[in-house]
Amino acid sequence: MPVLAVLGVAGAFACDRAEKAHLKAEWAHCGNLPPSWQMYVFAHASLACGLAAFVLLVRLAARGGQGAPSPSGARFIGLAIALVLLALALFGEALLVWGLYRPAPGGLISCAG
Repeated sequence: MPVLAVLGVAGAFACDRAEKAHLKAEWAHCGNLPPSWQMYVFAHASLACGLAAFVLLVRLAARGGQGAPSPSGARFIGLAIALVLLALALFGEALLVWGLYRPAPGGLISCAG
């Protein structure tokens, strides 16, 4: 589960790098270009990894310490913090995917001046 969470965050950073390279290419082209395939791959892969990590953590929390007398307070607090952090990462990854499909916020790029 931690590997999936790290892969999700790494995919989000890779998507950000691909988006910056895409913006640079748009300005060099003096016009809008469709999003690159790298942006789609990294955004969707980071969302899938983040969602899988979140589901696994929820299942782990729901299962609890089966066989253990009772869950400790520190374990409960650790799971709660991990759930909140993973939920925030998942929200950011979902925003990346949403950003691929929204129209350009600043309008069309034009080098005519």
